[in-house]
Amino acid sequence: MKRSILIIDDVKEQAIGLVKGLQKQLPLEYNLFSAFEEDSIIESIENRYFSLAIVDLRMDDFSFNGIELINKIIDTNPFAKILIVSAFKGEYLLQLKDLFLTGRIVNVLDKEDYDIWIPKLVNEIETYHNDMFNSPDEINNALLEYYSNAKNETDSYSKGEKFEHFVSLLFQSIGFNSINKRIIDKSLNEVDLIIRNEIADPFLNKFGKYILVECKNKPKDKVDKNTFIVFSDKLKHTNGLAELGIIATTGYLTRNTYIEAVRGSGDLRKIIFISNHEFEKLILSKNKLEMFKSIIDSQVKDN
Repeated sequence: MKRSILIIDDVKEQAIGLVKGLQKQLPLEYNLFSAFEEDSIIESIENRYFSLAIVDLRMDDFSFNGIELINKIIDTNPFAKILIVSAFKGEYLLQLKDLFLTGRIVNVLDKEDYDIWIPKLVNEIETYHNDMFNSPDEINNALLEYYSNAKNETDSYSKGEKFEHFVSLLFQSIGFNSINKRIIDKSLNEVDLIIRNEIADPFLNKFGKYILVECKNKPKDKVDKNTFIVFSDKLKHTNGLAELGIIATTGYLTRNTYIEAVRGSGDLRKIIFISNHEFEKLILSKNKLEMFKSIIDSQVKDN
């Protein structure tokens, strides 16, 4: 897990200024980025990994306010907590009371002059992260809950959506910052998840700029040879940008699927399988990046 902070403000200058001010006082291990336009705020909440969000409450020219954004973060990101900053918290006292009951609010701070305010923010940020990163069980329990909810969902549409969300969260916990869902490429193929392969790791960097993920949430069904062939074609259409594909399933894989994987093992592009056994290893692992690499390594060797 990375220490990554999303700063949300409706005023561009304030968002960027806060990033710069915090960068000067926080250690280099912290990754800070800001969002100050409606589309980029929603995209960041839904598709980017962050361990803490700093959110302003009042957003005069937007179609939403900070309270609505905080509720969206709580619904979509089990890893992140929220630090609220506002000069108008008196207007939101009733909503703030409900938010504190969720256990996801770190604190509420008044906006002040930067020389007073920045040290207070730094203290809140470091105290929260030091506590969280010493308690990995909290992250693992959240992943287990999302995984079980996805497997047990009965509505077919929600079942696929919840599983994709779980897989996205799992890869965020490994350390991938940017994951996009339901992308249609130029050949009109739909890819469930596209992960930007930005982790500075020599082993992973061999597999291109992106990783494609196909999600199959059908616990009673098996992934067959045809699923593998169709997904392999999607990898080929990336023109070398993605050389690693992952078929993630709550079900099982047919023998013919493994045979097809072996048949294509001489190709530069590699496809690995993550099913129940691999999910369990990743969820419970204390070092998810190393476990992910180990899964890739073992399957590439086997193929």
